[in-house]
Amino acid sequence: MLRTGLLFLFVIVIGGCSAMKPQDFAHKEPVFDVYAYFQGHSRAWGIFEDRFGKLRRQFTVDIHGEVTDGVLTLTEDFVYDDGETEQRIWKINKTGDHTYEGTFGDIVGVALGEQYGNALNWNYEMDLKVGDGTWRVSFDDWMFLQPNGVLVNRARVRKWGLEIGEVSLFFAKPNAPLFSQAAE
Repeated sequence: MLRTGLLFLFVIVIGGCSAMKPQDFAHKEPVFDVYAYFQGHSRAWGIFEDRFGKLRRQFTVDIHGEVTDGVLTLTEDFVYDDGETEQRIWKINKTGDHTYEGTFGDIVGVALGEQYGNALNWNYEMDLKVGDGTWRVSFDDWMFLQPNGVLVNRARVRKWGLEIGEVSLFFAKPNAPLFSQAAE
């Protein structure tokens, strides 16, 4: 019994030490300037996979960003593959050299963001509509800016600490030279 307990504690400690941190990306380029990237129009394409890897939903998102009095407002218009539409309006504040806070209607409290180099990590809880009900879930949401304005976003979704799925999105800016460096 003691041996099992010590093994469990060891796995938890080692697992906690190996978790990815925003600071791990401090020297990665291109540097992700959140306000500059989302100012104006961008588009994203995404999927949601359940914990077994089964594709559950596909969607596109048109995003319009505007900075007013130091607050970034992101209006996100979702269109899902089944025809459902949804709009989310984020309000994002830069709270420090590397930190952000964000809110939108379904978020519980505030989303906390931390940005270093080309990476931004958001952590938040939200009330997610599922069928006729709502589930309170937590998001560990990572964004990685790539060359030519491509932004890769992966979010792990958990309920009661157990992963229930993963959201993957790929963002692009209009008129971005997406293929110029890839061909070189």
